[in-house]
Amino acid sequence: MPARTRTKITGVLVAMAAVLSGTLLAAPAAQAKDPAYTVAIGAKGPWGNPDDTPAAPYIDKDGTFYYQSAHSLYAADDDRAWTFYTGRDFDSATRSSALSDAVNPANSQDRNNDTTWRCNNSPTGREATRAPAGSSYAQPNYCDLLGVWVDPDTGDWYGLVHNEFTPTPFGDGLHYDAIDYALSKNQGRTWSIQSHVLTSPYSTERGDTAAFPHETYDYGNGDPRLYVDTASGYFYVYYNSRIIPKGGVSGGWTDGSRAHVARAPMSGKMAPGSWRKWYDGSWSQPGIGGLESNMEPVTPPTRAPSRSSRRPEPCPPSPTCSP
Repeated sequence: MPARTRTKITGVLVAMAAVLSGTLLAAPAAQAKDPAYTVAIGAKGPWGNPDDTPAAPYIDKDGTFYYQSAHSLYAADDDRAWTFYTGRDFDSATRSSALSDAVNPANSQDRNNDTTWRCNNSPTGREATRAPAGSSYAQPNYCDLLGVWVDPDTGDWYGLVHNEFTPTPFGDGLHYDAIDYALSKNQGRTWSIQSHVLTSPYSTERGDTAAFPHETYDYGNGDPRLYVDTASGYFYVYYNSRIIPKGGVSGGWTDGSRAHVARAPMSGKMAPGSWRKWYDGSWSQPGIGGLESNMEPVTPPTRAPSRSSRRPEPCPPSPTCSP
């Protein structure tokens, strides 16, 4: 047999053996190119419904789109209202007078277009005290509805309520904050503010120098943003706290702002005992009066982040769930 033929046969036998033994590797497939795309930003569209508390959308039990916003201004004759809009989407929604101008038939002072009575007679309002004479704050408490969830079991509307109460507690121009929850059993026409859900771990008494003996005080928990995570079965609330300079002390009122997060199982329907604050690496503190960790470090880290400074991760409802 010629040498060239023997070489060809030998090569074929080696290749067959390699296939049978699994040692012949296929050539690597050509690497797919990253898809090309372009992001374009058009002109900003018009927005005719600005408000102090930003718009929060939700879907009613029958599939109707709504969003709501609110404001609660400080002077005696200023507006204080919870306003509701409905339509196909944000762009087409218009103010619903049926909801925005609704009055409690059992109490003519309790109305969506004037929430003064409602705020002052809420759980936070009943604990609040009025500002000293001469202050621009006319009421002991101001409250905004901020974030609505529709219960799929009953069709009832639940919402978080941002409170600004006990104005100028240390001769300054600010107030304390707290977060309550409210319930409407008639699709937003009337509301009952039920209870506290997220409150300060510190005192919210006027002039409490035993709790705050130095130049600043903690103004509590406020400015909530509700995220309904149906995948995990939890409500998540991102909220704020601030360290405020007392009257006559230099410093800006936003300089000491801190971001926090809490959550509650949706099965609890926002009840006060269901909320847990993120603290020291887990959902370990109660919503009412519990401690809270900052979501971002307040100083640059000098080593790898500890567990307590990591961003919390969602997980399914479980007594043992601790990311």
